[in-house]
Amino acid sequence: MSTAPVKGGGETALSATLRRRVAGLRLQEYALVIVVIALFVAGSILKPDSFPTWDNVRNMLTQASVVGVLAIGMTFVIATAGIDLSVGSMLAAAGMFGGILVDPEGSTLVFILGTLFFATALGSVNAIAIAYGRVVPFIATLAMFSIARGISLLLNDKLPVSLLDLNGGSFGDPAAFSLLWFGTGRIVGIPVSVYVFLGVVIAGWVVLNRTRYGRWVVAVGGNREAARIAGVPVRRTILSVYVLSGLLAGVAAVLLCARLGSASPVSGNLYELDAIGAVVIGGTSLAGGRATIGGTFLGVLTFALIFSLMTQLNLSTEVQQVVKGAIVLGAVLLQRPEARL
Repeated sequence: MSTAPVKGGGETALSATLRRRVAGLRLQEYALVIVVIALFVAGSILKPDSFPTWDNVRNMLTQASVVGVLAIGMTFVIATAGIDLSVGSMLAAAGMFGGILVDPEGSTLVFILGTLFFATALGSVNAIAIAYGRVVPFIATLAMFSIARGISLLLNDKLPVSLLDLNGGSFGDPAAFSLLWFGTGRIVGIPVSVYVFLGVVIAGWVVLNRTRYGRWVVAVGGNREAARIAGVPVRRTILSVYVLSGLLAGVAAVLLCARLGSASPVSGNLYELDAIGAVVIGGTSLAGGRATIGGTFLGVLTFALIFSLMTQLNLSTEVQQVVKGAIVLGAVLLQRPEARL
C-alpha cells in the first residue's frame, strides 16, 4: 500500500527536478539574449560614432568566429563532463603544419586538408588517452596543451609561415579560392568566416538536439554508469567528442590563418579559456549532462561585445583579462544551485 505513493512521489519529484533544470536553462538563454542587446545598446551610447557601425559589427563577428568554432567543440566535450585545455595549442600546431606542408605559392586545398588532418590527429591522441587510457581529461589535455605548443614552435624553428600567396590549385581561378578569401572575403556583405561559424553552430545544434548521438553525449555526462547500463557506447562517445574538438580546432586554424595571412607558432594563446568561458556562460554545465549550443552561441557574442566595447574605451589588456575571469567565475557560481538539484 505504501510503495506506490513513494514511487509516484519519487517520479513526481524527479520530473519536477528535470522541469526546473530545463526551465532554468531556457531562462539563462533568454537572459543572455537580453544581455547581448543591453551590451549593444550600452556600446552605442558610450561610443555612438564607432561601436554600432556595420564595420565594427563585421569585425566583431569575424574575430568571434574563430573562438566560436572552438566553443562548439568545447560544448560537446563539457557536456560529457570533460574539458579540453589544448584547443588553442592544437590550433597553432595545425596551422603551422599546414603552412610548412605547402610551398609559398602552393595550394589552398592542400593547406586546408593538412591543417584539418593534423588537428584531428592531435585531438585523437587526447581521445584515446581519455577514453581508453583512462587518463583524467584535465591531465590529458593539459599534456597536449604543452605538446602541441612545442610542436608548433619546432615545425618552422619558431618562425611564422607566410600564406599570402596560396592559390586555388585544382579549383581553377586562384582568386576565387585563395586562402585569404576565407578570412577577408564577403558574401552579401557578410564575412565568409561568419558563414562558416554559423554553419558549425547549426550543425552542432542539429547533432546535439535532433540525433541519437547527441542524446548519448548528454547521457554520458549526466550519469556515465546509467548510460552504460542503457546501452550507450560510453567509450566511443567520449572518444568522438575529443576527435570532434580537434577537428574544429583545425577549422578555427584555417579561419585564423586566412584572416592573418600567415600561420604563427604563438597563435591561439589562451583561446581555450575564451572557448570554455563562452560555453559556461551559455549555460552548459561543467558537471556534464546539460548542454546548449544556442547558449554557447550567445556566450560567444557576449564576449565579443564586451571586449569590443572595452577596446574602444581604451581599457588595457590586463583589465580585459580581469573582466573575462570575473564573468566566468560568476557564471560558474550561478550554476552551483543547479548542480545541487
